[in-house]
Amino acid sequence: MSGADEELLRRSFRIAGHQTSLSMERAFWDEFRRMAQADGRSMTDLIAEIDNRRTAGLSRAVRVYILNRLQARAHEQGETS
Repeated sequence: MSGADEELLRRSFRIAGHQTSLSMERAFWDEFRRMAQADGRSMTDLIAEIDNRRTAGLSRAVRVYILNRLQARAHEQGETS
């Protein structure tokens, strides 16, 4: 991972009528943006969905969501290869 990928970035969103911010490394933001685009959704919509299901901090919940999606994709590719 390059230094730029490790840079911690804070982004603000309005979810459920309140302003919130998330801090994640650039690499996570880039991947999360790709996932939202692939789903045809905004990042805000996807974050709101994760926020409704989370049991821990929001930034952590988003990172775990990203990891789970990447693992599922890798598993699917492994089964079809």
